Amino acid sequence: MTTRRQTLTLLASLPVIAVAGCDGAANGTADACQPTPLTDEDECTLCGMTIVNFPGPKGQACLRDGALLPFCSTGDLFSWAWQPESAASVVALYVHNLSRTSWDEPSDAHFMDAEEAWYVAGHDQKGAMGEALAPFSVREDAKAFAEAHGGSIFHHDELDWPHLHGDLADGDPSATRAVI
Repeated sequence: MTTRRQTLTLLASLPVIAVAGCDGAANGTADACQPTPLTDEDECTLCGMTIVNFPGPKGQACLRDGALLPFCSTGDLFSWAWQPESAASVVALYVHNLSRTSWDEPSDAHFMDAEEAWYVAGHDQKGAMGEALAPFSVREDAKAFAEAHGGSIFHHDELDWPHLHGDLADGDPSATRAVI
């Protein structure tokens, strides 16, 4: 039989257990959250569109507080994440890995860290918001996609605002983005 003292000790320890369980999110680590499957209930954080109704790679942003925000396209993900007021709260960004899944029906089993991806910008495929960066884990896959659909290949650390809309020729070389 549980004594009153044991019950009170257990109840008093619950807040400590809860705080210990949230340690990853409180410290703002990428382990605080991982990408999750997108559903009919998910709306894009930037534009409000239902995410799963459109082709093309989607994205998710993990925030310091452990929240995971969904996006209908890579363009919306970066447009939101590169804003100074957003960038400060971002721990990690995830995108569909087109080296492992298709453009038309990207599988949520194949998200990858956005900073590790090779992107094709300026191609002819359309996503939820029209132009969308096509992310790949393997550069050779990005090259094959660019050969089939046009565009130019960039690593994540080379991306900037003009790449988001395929405006590579007219892009301002001095354009900058917030560093995540």
